Amino acid sequence: MSLKSDVKDGLYDVLENVKIHRARQAEIAKFKDPKRKSILSDVELSSEQMRAIDKFYVENYGRKIPYTWHRHNLAISGKFDVRFFPELLFIPEFERYMNMPVAYATVFEDKNLLPLFAERAGVRTPRPIVTSTSGVLRNFDFKEISRETALNLIGNCGACFAKPTVGTCSGEGCGSYCFASGVDAATGTTAEELFELLGSDFTVQEVISCHSSVVKLHPESVNTLRIMTYRWQGELRSLPLLMRIGRGKSAVDNAHAGGMFIGISNEGLLAPSALTEFNDRFEKHPDTGVVFQGYKIAGVPGAIDAAKRMHSLMPQMGLISWDFTIGEDGAPIVIEANIRGGSIWLSQMANGIPGFGDATAEILRWLRFMNNLAPHERLKYKFGYKDLG
Repeated sequence: MSLKSDVKDGLYDVLENVKIHRARQAEIAKFKDPKRKSILSDVELSSEQMRAIDKFYVENYGRKIPYTWHRHNLAISGKFDVRFFPELLFIPEFERYMNMPVAYATVFEDKNLLPLFAERAGVRTPRPIVTSTSGVLRNFDFKEISRETALNLIGNCGACFAKPTVGTCSGEGCGSYCFASGVDAATGTTAEELFELLGSDFTVQEVISCHSSVVKLHPESVNTLRIMTYRWQGELRSLPLLMRIGRGKSAVDNAHAGGMFIGISNEGLLAPSALTEFNDRFEKHPDTGVVFQGYKIAGVPGAIDAAKRMHSLMPQMGLISWDFTIGEDGAPIVIEANIRGGSIWLSQMANGIPGFGDATAEILRWLRFMNNLAPHERLKYKFGYKDLG
């Protein structure tokens, strides 16, 4: 191997280790939040539970982990299982190792690419009115248009939904508008001002019409299914599903934006109660009064299948967090594909079961193996490809 390659690999290894360390510290820092501290203060693990965690993680991961995340799961879900997967290992390690190299993740998380993959997979997605990618404006046919044409399309489009397409999360920068003669009816925002607000990477889309089973939960927001798919040794699998539901007058349903989340079966049945990020619980929706127990969402099996079809078109990625809703006719509509910062805690807490189930031990052994490699060597062993015994 040449000196140039050695230097390149060495620099990569240093930078990668720094990024992983920072990601781990970010997960630890979340529990400095007073609200999370309060949740943890409500529960303590027994000596037997702590010994069980130590034994499971030492045997499979190679070392002990802090008890913080098992306490957090217990406090919110009310259930204990050593296989609950800690966020400390999910984003900094599992997600990162599954979605190497990072350059691919940066490309695929551009929301303006999603319609191209959706069309190829035969999955519906919200119809764009105008998109902007690095300042290049395009219409619904993805043909380049002038700024004047784009402003005219948006200024007279009626109801629409606008969002940045690069570098955002949790509904940041998203908003509903209704334009006529260049002005939004509710806020007085002009199409020109919206352009300036959104920057150089955005999409303005037609409003989605959802299935009645979705609309009844909270009509003001597009309530979505979070379907997390991951590629493991040649097979596409999914984590336990959850549904995110809006509250109040908010047009977004994200947990970080004040929405609630609830477990949902692969057949579409909601769990008995919904939760918020800071452990508020609801057995029925506080605005619409819909009782969650036994409530069924149409089209969920089809959405799971659609997520896996779309994931198969991105073989470079090992883990993708999809946001779907269900159209009026019961067909799935893909909203977003999230490549980074997917998180597993929502799935586990909403359903009260370990995200990876019986595969947890095997995945921990793979992480142990990957952690013992130099970062530049890890790419050869993506997706669990290693004889772990």
